[in-house]
Amino acid sequence: MRDSNIEPVVAGDRVVAAGVLVEEGSSHRLLLRGEGLYGELVGETDAFALPVSGLAGPQPSGMVTVRGVWTGEAVVDATVAEGGRGVESCARLDKMSFPEVGAVPTRSEILRGDVLEACDALRGDALVAFLAARGPRGWFGLASAVDVAAVRDALEPLLGPCLHVVPSAWTLDQVNEAESAAIETAPEPYAFGIGWDDEGRFRSQVLVHHVSPELASVVARFPDDILHVAAWVRRAGERSSPSPVPPTLGNM
Repeated sequence: MRDSNIEPVVAGDRVVAAGVLVEEGSSHRLLLRGEGLYGELVGETDAFALPVSGLAGPQPSGMVTVRGVWTGEAVVDATVAEGGRGVESCARLDKMSFPEVGAVPTRSEILRGDVLEACDALRGDALVAFLAARGPRGWFGLASAVDVAAVRDALEPLLGPCLHVVPSAWTLDQVNEAESAAIETAPEPYAFGIGWDDEGRFRSQVLVHHVSPELASVVARFPDDILHVAAWVRRAGERSSPSPVPPTLGNM
């Protein structure tokens, strides 16, 4: 199932966005605030600001949620409510993601020469990525694999119980292609990268102002969940007349 947040936003749509509202004379701007990884990368900054109009009188301070109509440049006919949550990346791999996997005391015991040589031989159709991951017991090998059996056969003799293999529905080439295609869309993403999520999947992710029809068509070309899209301005509710998504190889 595709992420319900991957819905294109076009002028005339009703939208919703959360952030910190600042007043500038008779006008207002909403500042993006990131959470998790995006909190570390962008925090709260006026480099990413959304013009907001239609507000009168005192407005809530701190984190707020703005709703209104997107013109293509600003939110008009806006209303503001207290509270909201900043834009989040996908949940990241952490020490408690796989607590039952066996482990060794040091990272170097996982990244031995023979292990790395085996990984090099598997990359391509079998192995997506390999990581020396840290769990509550110590270090273990985490593999994202298209061919789980082939990866286990090659790495289990070397790592024994200190190996965890996660099936992947996509290849490394597809991960890289999804990231590159998303970066080339407009508006240009605020942030992008490739990494591990909390389920041990190796994925691309982008932080964008909003999902354009162009980005929505890119997402449709690739396997579900390969590309995590965090959009600041999101469509709120249904359109009266849906806007078409440009045809692609994935939806023709």
